[in-house]
Amino acid sequence: MSARKVSSMTEDELVAVVRAAVRAEFSAAGMRVDEPEDQDAAREDFRFLRRLRQRTDSVANKIGMAIILAIVAGALGFLWSGITNSIK
Repeated sequence: MSARKVSSMTEDELVAVVRAAVRAEFSAAGMRVDEPEDQDAAREDFRFLRRLRQRTDSVANKIGMAIILAIVAGALGFLWSGITNSIK
């Protein structure tokens, strides 16, 4: 990077510079976004990642709820066992 200052840029020039920088970084990471087909493929990749994250979160939530249910059921079982033993 150079340390020179940019004195005056129009909004369009700034947008073009930022777009070029983002595309260069995506390209360096192996992700092409130059053509519309490449952009569509990248969108689908991100959609897939979002669906994967949502499903993983859902599975983790269900496992967590099952563990909480098991703990509560165990505690109620011990409580019921104590009540029935004290009645006898």
